[in-house]
Amino acid sequence: MGTACRVDWRLSFPSPPRRQPGAGATTPTPELRVEAVRGTGWDETVPPADGWTPVALPDSWAGRWPGFDGVVWYRLTWEQPEQVREAGLLLHYLNMAGEVSLNGATISRDQSLVEPLTRAWNTPRYWLLAPPLLKPGANTLLVRVSGLSAYQAGLGPVSLGTPAAMQAAFTYEHIVRRDLQVLGLAVSAAVSALFAALWLMRRREAAYGWFAVMDVLWLLFGYNQIATSPWPFASNHSWQALNTSLLLVFSASYVVFALRFCERRMPRLELAALLLTLAGVLDLWLANGQGLPMHRAFWTLVGGLMTIAVNSASIVHAWRHPGSPMRLLAPFMAVSAVAGAHDLLVFTQVIDSNVYYTTISSYLLLLGMALTQAGRFVRNLKRIENFNTELIEEMNAAKAELAATLAQRHALELAHARIGERVNLASDLHDGLGGMLVGSIATLERTPENLSAPELLAMLKSLRDDLRLIIDASGRDDGTRTFGELLAPLRHRTSQLLDANGIDCRWQVSNIETLELPPSQSLDLLRFLQEALTNVLKHSASRRVDVAVTRAGAELQLSVRDEGRGFKVDGSEQAAGAGLRARAHRLGADLQLRSRPGETQLALRMPLAPSA
Repeated sequence: MGTACRVDWRLSFPSPPRRQPGAGATTPTPELRVEAVRGTGWDETVPPADGWTPVALPDSWAGRWPGFDGVVWYRLTWEQPEQVREAGLLLHYLNMAGEVSLNGATISRDQSLVEPLTRAWNTPRYWLLAPPLLKPGANTLLVRVSGLSAYQAGLGPVSLGTPAAMQAAFTYEHIVRRDLQVLGLAVSAAVSALFAALWLMRRREAAYGWFAVMDVLWLLFGYNQIATSPWPFASNHSWQALNTSLLLVFSASYVVFALRFCERRMPRLELAALLLTLAGVLDLWLANGQGLPMHRAFWTLVGGLMTIAVNSASIVHAWRHPGSPMRLLAPFMAVSAVAGAHDLLVFTQVIDSNVYYTTISSYLLLLGMALTQAGRFVRNLKRIENFNTELIEEMNAAKAELAATLAQRHALELAHARIGERVNLASDLHDGLGGMLVGSIATLERTPENLSAPELLAMLKSLRDDLRLIIDASGRDDGTRTFGELLAPLRHRTSQLLDANGIDCRWQVSNIETLELPPSQSLDLLRFLQEALTNVLKHSASRRVDVAVTRAGAELQLSVRDEGRGFKVDGSEQAAGAGLRARAHRLGADLQLRSRPGETQLALRMPLAPSA
């Protein structure tokens, strides 16, 4: 995409020789004699009588009358053969607005011949001339052109020939000057909408968004090719300021697009492009009407050079980085760079030509972007076609990884379970069998001489029964034994043990005949009672202990109360009740401990599950 503010397709089509009716000979095309004279005012309707100067078409009067803004009259005369009844007349363009008359009769007039001038510079005109408008002999075509010197005001080529030849030439001119321009703008609009939609769906593709912005700016800039009025501005100077401003903003956007397309960020360069664009836009709009052409020429060069620099840098980047996405776009950017360089040389009149190629080359860049996107689409399509294979491979890899993870987790769970079983077994042996051993040892130490063999045997049987309880509770989980059935042997053994040591043990049991608990909870409750009664035996020096096991609604209540020496709750509680608290926590129960001299009470309140 380049820098030209307009396209001047200054082509002259030579007319083919004419055949005379009924004869094999040909009649040469009449020779046009062209003269020009400068008018005296914007509103004059009649050309000056003298001062006519011969000119050659196409003609731009800026070189002949520098700085002249106003009306120039062009007079074209020729000798029409008498045997030719009609002819075709083609006026390729005039810049900017004009009125055309043949032999004193007006055949064409633009809407506005004063500022804001009609922008008719890119509009070809064709007429079929016939009698009485066309006369045998001398004919005069008078063209009144209103224009501004800064914008190459003047008259383009004029061709006279057979109607068929001129009609064909006019069709070609109209396609080049109007139809292709409209088609290009429509394509730009469609492409910008496409890439804007792609950016909205994939925000991380910032290059798509910038390309859409850039394409919209080029669309607005290219509208200059088909615009016939400077509306909404009151002068063509303001219109040209807008057009050049759009070129500058487009060039800055082109810089950012190229960086994003190469997946790079250069904040300083982007800021410099932004500041340069801002300075150019402000300068264009602050310049007065007379000085605007010079400012416009300067900033057009700046915008064009920025675009060429971006194209050149992108080509170098693509050459140095074979894997860059810019590699596919680089050939199209090379064409755009060459076209832009040519048009700048034409704009600065280094090349003697009036043909600009930037507008057409810009559509090649659009084609490059489309092909680049198509390449990405094909690659993604291939990935989709191989999706099942990739998915199966990834699933197999995930399954293998999951199996390894589960096996590792299972091994850890087994190790934790073994450790937990060992800890529970050690705790049960300590609280149950250990308590019975402590009680038996205390009895032996107190009255060893009074123990008979049957009593000693009973003590050993009690130890055996306690060990059997641990084994049964740990190895069976059929849920067929009630808590009352499990409590009865413990109640019997502990009562005998306490009685043997001079402690009166009184039990109060209610509403637990049908209470069924999980074996783990039952064993924890039994061991809780064992440890509490063992503590009474070892530490309290009490002569009486009251034990209550009661089911009250959805709650099981255990209470152990003695009349011993008591202890300080703040310090001794931690040592005396650590095991009890651990079991209460495991049962999800609330434990309360109160002690003073002459009374110690331990109370456990455990919520029951609905199934119990």
